[in-house]
Amino acid sequence: MEKTLLDYSKELEDYFKKNNIKSFEFSQFSDLKPVGRGGYAVVFEAIFEGKKYAIKSLNNNLGFNYDLYRKFRHELKLFYNVENHPNIVKFHGISRDTNSNNFMLVLQYANGGNLREHLLKKQENGVYKISWTELINIAKEITIGLKYLHKKDIIHRDLHSKNILINDGNALITDFGISKRLNGITSTSISSSGVKGMQAYIEPQCYIRIGENIKPDKKSDIYSLGVLFWELTSGIPPFNGFENEMILLQIREGIREKPIDNTPPDYVQLYKKCWSAEPDDRPTLDEILNQLKLLEEAPVKFITNNVIDKQIKSMSDTFSYTKDSNLSNDHNQQEIYAAKGSQPILLDKTEELRKDFNEITCNYRFFFFTPFIVMALKWSF
Repeated sequence: MEKTLLDYSKELEDYFKKNNIKSFEFSQFSDLKPVGRGGYAVVFEAIFEGKKYAIKSLNNNLGFNYDLYRKFRHELKLFYNVENHPNIVKFHGISRDTNSNNFMLVLQYANGGNLREHLLKKQENGVYKISWTELINIAKEITIGLKYLHKKDIIHRDLHSKNILINDGNALITDFGISKRLNGITSTSISSSGVKGMQAYIEPQCYIRIGENIKPDKKSDIYSLGVLFWELTSGIPPFNGFENEMILLQIREGIREKPIDNTPPDYVQLYKKCWSAEPDDRPTLDEILNQLKLLEEAPVKFITNNVIDKQIKSMSDTFSYTKDSNLSNDHNQQEIYAAKGSQPILLDKTEELRKDFNEITCNYRFFFFTPFIVMALKWSF
């Protein structure tokens, strides 16, 4: 017999009571303002008894979408189990809108927004500027928060600059919607449902050929951490302006973002190790923390980056998505800029990318709709 909304609601309420999770009366919240939208939820800021909170509410009524209910329950349990940590967003309790029957997570409010917004505020007249002290502190705090999760045998799996919040200058990891406990992960084949998470932060193992087995682990998060470290120096997201399918191909072929001028070489070496294609070559979190502490004394005060105030041309303009097309010589020589001024990414592997793209199109054409690729890869556990 299929479960009803009442069944789902009772199941959650029993869990709340069993674990003594605090319940907030939804009608007592005031000044609700939307501040973000995720894969399955909308986030609001709101006032309760004079204090500001973040409320994460499901997009749809639980009775019509079991998958949303399952994700909500999963994230609720992870938030409850991570307890309090200075670099993890604090879980305060739950609430329920009696009109929509939607349950909500009541979370710590971060007054500085997410990391991407925080870095954007540091741009002025097309120039991004961040103090070395702040950069290292943010890098350390993200690493410390991630170390805590890994100690709990939780891998985040979706670590990017929108899932890092800033509160009073401190970095907080949030959003456990697709996080997993290590004992709950098995080796599985890439499926045709699409990659989970933001492509530019995902390790290349996720982009190998369809049918290969992948078992994400703690090293998967360290790859994402390396990309975040680069983003702290650039002030913009990795591969900014690129189509998702072209990000996929570049990462698979070992192409990474170019270091920003005047970044201390040891810091560059650190994030390059983190985003190494081979998981075994990536450092541990303890090694990363030790290196970051040494880098506190680097002889640099600020990192600056000239940012182009426009997106690059879509990669679909550079690569024709028809089976018989070839790139022109001009395209073979073209430098693609990742929206960061004079910091070009030279696609010196264009020939291999084109060959590989054609091969994928021939072998897996049932996953594609010309002229656009439909993402046919996923971590599915």
